[in-house]
Amino acid sequence: MSETLSAAPRADGSFLSGGGDVGELMRAHDWTSSPLGPPASWPQSLRSVVGLLLNSKFPMFVAWGEGLAFLYNDAYAEILGDKHPAALGGRFSEIWSEIWDDIQPLVRTAMAGEASFHENLRLLVSRKGFGEEAWFTFSYSPLRSEAGTVAGMFCAVHETTKLVLAERRLSGERQRLVDMFEQAPTFMAMLSGPEHRIEMANPGYMSLVGHRPVLGRTVADALPEVVEQGYLTLLHSVYSAGVAYAASGAMYAARAEPEGPVNERYVDFVFQPLKDSEGKVTGIFVLGSDVTDRTLSERAVQSSQDQLKLMVLELNHRVKNNLATVQSIAVQTFRGSDPPEQMREAFLKRISALAAAHDILTREQWESVTVSSIALAVLEALAVGDRIHISGPEIRLSSKISLALSMAFHELGTNAVKYGALSAGRGSVELTWVVNDANWLDLEWNERGGPRVETPHRRGFGSRLLERGLASELNGTVEMTFPPEGVQCKIRAFVAEAPPAPASVDR
Repeated sequence: MSETLSAAPRADGSFLSGGGDVGELMRAHDWTSSPLGPPASWPQSLRSVVGLLLNSKFPMFVAWGEGLAFLYNDAYAEILGDKHPAALGGRFSEIWSEIWDDIQPLVRTAMAGEASFHENLRLLVSRKGFGEEAWFTFSYSPLRSEAGTVAGMFCAVHETTKLVLAERRLSGERQRLVDMFEQAPTFMAMLSGPEHRIEMANPGYMSLVGHRPVLGRTVADALPEVVEQGYLTLLHSVYSAGVAYAASGAMYAARAEPEGPVNERYVDFVFQPLKDSEGKVTGIFVLGSDVTDRTLSERAVQSSQDQLKLMVLELNHRVKNNLATVQSIAVQTFRGSDPPEQMREAFLKRISALAAAHDILTREQWESVTVSSIALAVLEALAVGDRIHISGPEIRLSSKISLALSMAFHELGTNAVKYGALSAGRGSVELTWVVNDANWLDLEWNERGGPRVETPHRRGFGSRLLERGLASELNGTVEMTFPPEGVQCKIRAFVAEAPPAPASVDR
């Protein structure tokens, strides 16, 4: 018995089952005019591959027979665009006529029995009513009949147009970044890893380090002066902590050659840590500017108008402080519930106390004034005669401490006149101070002979000014107590210089 070379074709069309929309079109298609003939007459080799592609989610097509009749699946229909569904059963060369000259050699290779693979092949296709560039990655493979001859070709294809265009955009952006990196007027370098290997350096950076060979080398190896001047320690700190470091006018001294002269440059720079998607530091970006000319010019100017600059800065500082003080006084004074006229009067008196201190400081050229002069200038305005007694060494105070004490004396005196010892005919106040060997001023305010004192249920502006603001200004402490016999306030402040002994005042 002889063995036949091919099996008889099956009469059913079960191989066309499934396949989504294209499968349904295949089953409903009139194949009588097609070179393929009705599906029932198709050879088993064609049936097998058609059954495979119909049930695949990957874009595929088959071109079969002398006319290379075209069969494809749902996924490939999206690539065809407007050519679908008319392309079903048509001739390969007619369906893709606009690119046939480009792909015909590849088709011939497949029909000659040799498979081929092509990645991101550019083709000018027309599938949406206009020509467009498109890219495809695909393979053409020969399909053999039962007799072993090549009867058609099979293609698995993936359109990569979006990917290619995205890569082009990225490549363009990358190139623009490279161009910016190279042409930037600043110096830039990219360091990788904990050893700070120099991966990239622009001309500005190369100029700064003297055009030495640094690429691919670690900072410690290529630039030993960076180690000596402490910059390597900064790099280690930025890498380990993941926090940027910036400096202005930093000096960087380097030799362009081992035995060459040392060039001192001044730079503004930032060490910016670079992190991966998980937040791990992978390198450091160095960005900066050579500001040597600017720095030297500033130093030259500074050496000729220093005194003026200091005067302007001091004036600016005083004006800001005074405005802040006045603003605080205004906010606190007018925040209360007292009648407007009473608040206005309190505000004006506080400003007057501040002005009195200013007058004294102005006479002393804002250098220093004595405790007694500040106390007398403020407390005499209370017009209580000799009921306030002051005594203590003639210690001179800085302008900052003087202004703070002037406000303290005003608040204490005003409260004493309104509610305390000076509100009664027989009451009096003792203001005393001493300075110890450690240059701490200890000042006490003691009221006697006034109405019985009770601890207040809430703190007014005066108390807050004394206990919080004054203590902060003096870098010291303020303690107010309310014994029945009279209010007591103890103030401690650090003074820069010890008092000139044994001078004292007793009034």
